[in-house]
Amino acid sequence: MERKRIEQIEKKLLERRRAINGVLTHLKRESEEVTESRQTDWLDHAWEENAARTVDRLTELYRAELDGIEDALARIRTGTFGACAACHHTIEAMRLEFFPQTRFCAACADIREALERAA
Repeated sequence: MERKRIEQIEKKLLERRRAINGVLTHLKRESEEVTESRQTDWLDHAWEENAARTVDRLTELYRAELDGIEDALARIRTGTFGACAACHHTIEAMRLEFFPQTRFCAACADIREALERAA
């Protein structure tokens, strides 16, 4: 993959990382507010429990995406970005354009997904 294209993808990843960090900061504040607010009414308590689970799940999803971004940035630094982690062939440029965190080419990703569904 050409260096200019990789630099564009790196910029995109860094922008997304910055956005996710902002969201995680907000979610942390939300979590603290829900934790500090202890209602005695059972309906309010149920709502707070649901809100806490939702915030926790969102945090988990954003952290997973952030981990993928950090992994992709590390691969850019080491020069392995764009190579499939399974077959070591070049990952399709269009795939990297839309999913820059991906570690697998389309064929290997399809195989992995089929195996996960079968398990």
